Amino acid sequence: MATFFQAWRRRQASSQAAEWDQERTEARAAVDDVPAAIRNDVRRVIETLIDGPDEQVEAALKELWRLLEPYPDVDRRFAQLRIVDDAVEFLKS
Repeated sequence: MATFFQAWRRRQASSQAAEWDQERTEARAAVDDVPAAIRNDVRRVIETLIDGPDEQVEAALKELWRLLEPYPDVDRRFAQLRIVDDAVEFLKS
């Protein structure tokens, strides 16, 4: 028999998975808005932040900022992404 706590945990896990999926979708959609000249590189870096190993987070984040430096409007959009914010927080810890 399921307890209330087990049901609550399942619902929390489901909600968290949906949130994570939305964050990944937003990050991937942001890639579509970068200039074509850097799109493939930005896509690779974002995929590293999404699914790459922890050891690559710092290098990926630095490369992202380097790629976006000439594009301040795009840079601001990426700075607001949860994936990027999570990477920054990970590096602070």
